[in-house]
Amino acid sequence: MTPSNTLLLLLSIVAAFLSVPCSSFGSGTATSVATIRVADISKDLSAIQECRRSAYANEGKDVSTLLSAAKSFCNADQIQKPGYICVIAQAKDGTVLGTADLNTRAKIVNNVYVREEARKQGLAQLMMEAVEDSLSDKLPTTLKLTVQSKNIPAISLYKKLGFEAPGVYGFLDATPFDFLIEMEKKLG
Repeated sequence: MTPSNTLLLLLSIVAAFLSVPCSSFGSGTATSVATIRVADISKDLSAIQECRRSAYANEGKDVSTLLSAAKSFCNADQIQKPGYICVIAQAKDGTVLGTADLNTRAKIVNNVYVREEARKQGLAQLMMEAVEDSLSDKLPTTLKLTVQSKNIPAISLYKKLGFEAPGVYGFLDATPFDFLIEMEKKLG
């Protein structure tokens, strides 16, 4: 049994105990916290944007004052283009608690984000697993992402999910610099 199947089995047992319906990632997996599913951009875009804007809410910044990359993240520009999907974690009240984008052509994951109040509940891991499940072709491929070197929780999650960083990054805590690390995972 693969780790993903084991997790689904565990979620199904927990969901049954909590009387929460569970199904495959394709149509959405329900947990006690959220449903994980591929977003319908025509219906979910404003909730995705509101979720992403929460990343800057504590800083008191208006989206219009942000740098171009941050504005693009908040406005969810990328997922409105062909060849992209967005996996979301959505609470029962419709609030989007987290997002993870996938460029289906280049097999690149980005914009993995979970609202601060919804962190440490396994949502990022479930979204990343749903991203993998959403790949339409099951041919061997390499899934890639980049992560800030100081984002230790994200790096730990990606390593746990089987991503590796080609190269030497053993001095992450020894440098005052924050740089991008490219990570990849071979699938299939």
